[in-house]
Formats: sequence, C-alpha cells, structure tokens
Amino acid sequence: MVKPITALLLLGLCISAYAGPACTQQTTRGTWAYTCEGQLPAPDPTPTRMLGSCTASSTGYWTCNGNVNLGGQIIPHTLQGQAQNQPDCTGTISYEHTLGGAPAGTLDIRYVIAGGGQSIDGLPTNSGGVLSCSLRRIGRGHFDG
Repeated sequence: MVKPITALLLLGLCISAYAGPACTQQTTRGTWAYTCEGQLPAPDPTPTRMLGSCTASSTGYWTCNGNVNLGGQIIPHTLQGQAQNQPDCTGTISYEHTLGGAPAGTLDIRYVIAGGGQSIDGLPTNSGGVLSCSLRRIGRGHFDG
C-alpha cells in the first residue's frame, strides 16, 4: 500500500518530468532563420514579409540581418536586442532596428519557444500593423557575444 505522502511525491515527479526542462537564456543560443508575414502601415496597410538570419548569444543578445518586402519594395534591415527567456519558455525582446540603413526605432516582440528550443513563434506588439514571426534553428553555433 502506498502512503499518501509517497503518492504525492510520485505525482510531483511525474508532473515535473512531463513538463520538460525549463527554458533559460542558453535555450536560444545559436543561429536562426526567421520569417515574418502580415501588414504594416506605410501609411496605409501594406503587405509585408521579412526574411533573414540571427545569431543569439548565451546571454540572450540577438543580432539579425535580413530584408523586408514592403508592398513589393525590398529594403535591407538589421535588428539587435536583448531577449528575456522565461522558465515557462515564453519571452520578450526589444530590438533596435534599421531599415535601409536608417534608424527605425524599437520593435518589441513577445514569443514562445517550442520543440525544446528548435523553433520560436513571435508576435510584434508595437509595429502598428499585424505581423507574426517564426524562427527555426539552423545551428547551435559558438557565438558568445
């Protein structure tokens, strides 16, 4: 016969094993490919797509380079920012970004890390438009900047 306290301890172990490992800043370290799709006000709602790659450090600092297709016009852009990964595998990042080499302000994104750190789905919260972004890991890398 299993005593109640033993049953509770076993249940706790099963739940923590089922929940999987918690996320840390290290979870997203490496190189990533990203895509974003939606609309941005430019000044009217304009179809927008983004494509590029990022490198994330062991401390959660991200550096990205890519291109934005804004209504058919291709514009290079860069992003740099500090992410905050939470133990429940959600997080936020604030990017300073440029469009065509000119400062373009801050882009704030909320995200969810999935697949044990193999993918990220994000939602920009201050773009003034409707975008969703997906990232997929393309390498662990040795970047630690």
